[in-house]
Amino acid sequence: MALHRMRTIAEAVSEILELDADSAITAHCIRTLCNNGIVKCIYTGKKILVDMESLYDLINGEKTVNNPTQNNEM
Repeated sequence: MALHRMRTIAEAVSEILELDADSAITAHCIRTLCNNGIVKCIYTGKKILVDMESLYDLINGEKTVNNPTQNNEM
């Protein structure tokens, strides 16, 4: 059984910035992705632990987000 690499949001941002110093990914962005269920995470009290593989899959385009265009025309 392989363990998932879980990081706090601050640790996730730091890890991404180590790999890409010019990255535009912010803590707010990761928090929003978690809260919307786009990135796998665990809520532990006040902290959110981010599954780094899920986050990397999204960043690398291996995971897509279903965001259909809304059509308000009748």
